[in-house]
Amino acid sequence: MTDDQTTNNKLVVLFVMEKFEMPLTEDALLSICCTENNWVRYLYCKQVLNELIKSGFIVRTTLPGNNVSLLKITADGRSCIAYFYNELPLSLREEITAFIKNNRLEYRKKQEFVSDFYRNNDGTFTVVLKIQDLKKVLVELKLIVDSRALAVSIRNSWGETAPDFYRSVHEILLDN
Repeated sequence: MTDDQTTNNKLVVLFVMEKFEMPLTEDALLSICCTENNWVRYLYCKQVLNELIKSGFIVRTTLPGNNVSLLKITADGRSCIAYFYNELPLSLREEITAFIKNNRLEYRKKQEFVSDFYRNNDGTFTVVLKIQDLKKVLVELKLIVDSRALAVSIRNSWGETAPDFYRSVHEILLDN
């Protein structure tokens, strides 16, 4: 590893972004690098992320029709990590690669199957469920329910039920 901790942190973030091979939300990236693995301390990760964006190694993109901001590694970022690849210890590269291999699908689900709810003036709750790819929202469904407990239950189960829901709707509406 290089002697400069900031440079090391930047390399870790770029390596994670490259290995994931898909854009990530900032929250997901921070969770991966800081919370779940402690590869980079949280405040340092926020700092190097901003520096990587300023230098053009990572860009922010937003899904059309959605307020979700995604981070994506650029060609310059890929060139940088390729050039400094050996600066990261083999054990760390293997650890990052194994983590991503074991968790890529889960993070993809979190980004593609989005759910939330809010309280309405009449005391009911609106649950907003979305299925999106990296370019657009494919399905958006709003349900009005009577209780907060039901809204929480629907929101929490969406990640697991969304694929079956999408398949069913697709079969009913499009496969005639």
